[in-house]
Amino acid sequence: MRDKGNHDEASTEPGSPKLTPRQQQILGLASIGSSDDEIAARLHVSPRNIRFQLEKIFRMLGVRNRSGAIGMWMDSKRRVPRPTDECPYPKPFPDEFEDCPGYQALQVVTQDKGSRPAGRIWTCRHLEGRLMAKTRHRWYGACTLGDTVGRTRWAERTGPGRLRTLDHLLHELAPVTGSFAQRLWELKGDQVRALEQRQDPKPATGLMEALAGRFIGDLETFLDRRRRLLDENQLAIDECLKLARRQIDRVLEQGSPAAWDNRFDVLMRLPEDVWSASLSNSREGAIQATR
Repeated sequence: MRDKGNHDEASTEPGSPKLTPRQQQILGLASIGSSDDEIAARLHVSPRNIRFQLEKIFRMLGVRNRSGAIGMWMDSKRRVPRPTDECPYPKPFPDEFEDCPGYQALQVVTQDKGSRPAGRIWTCRHLEGRLMAKTRHRWYGACTLGDTVGRTRWAERTGPGRLRTLDHLLHELAPVTGSFAQRLWELKGDQVRALEQRQDPKPATGLMEALAGRFIGDLETFLDRRRRLLDENQLAIDECLKLARRQIDRVLEQGSPAAWDNRFDVLMRLPEDVWSASLSNSREGAIQATR
């Protein structure tokens, strides 16, 4: 006999799409901005399986993309008491989102069937997927800062102006880092194919090195131009360049791109991982203060 607390399949809800528990899990994680790779890792399946499932969901719901599927699925869910730590804002977040005091912009890379980068969406660094209490399949977007009070307290401790400055800088850099990372991904594919076909990979490697050199120069120019603003907000400059060079060197190495997706994400998000680390102490302090 089924436990009523676990009776949360969408097919049991009047007028809702007949989604399986696994499809609900996928849409639940997608609704909080998780990439195909992140969903696959959480559910212990391959990214290709996730993309296959999403396409099946699109056909079932009569929509063309994940945004449409997420919207229709969320509309079909029953009205139940929501967790106090649930993020109340629509997702994915718009480019200039500022409604939440604790919002900290984070880019997520989406991929197509061939594991190629297909686009970018903005989510929040404090957002994570959690299971609803007494369910096995219903996920929600939880804020690691807690409820509204926790978000406000963390923002006040960190500095609202500092947070907005960080988000604006990340949005300024996004077109530069995104274009670079995507072109580097394409050249990496050329290098790998040359190696697989026992051809000379040097042409592709040379193009990658030239592209990387131009990017590092553009990044240095950007950081130097905003040096005063970065110093005022305690946002590291040298660490950004070191991280960029380190990640690029790993990509330039000849061989199988088995870990390429992770490297791509890091390059796409530069330098938000470095700058966000400077806020971690404020975050932990605020979380402790709410307990």
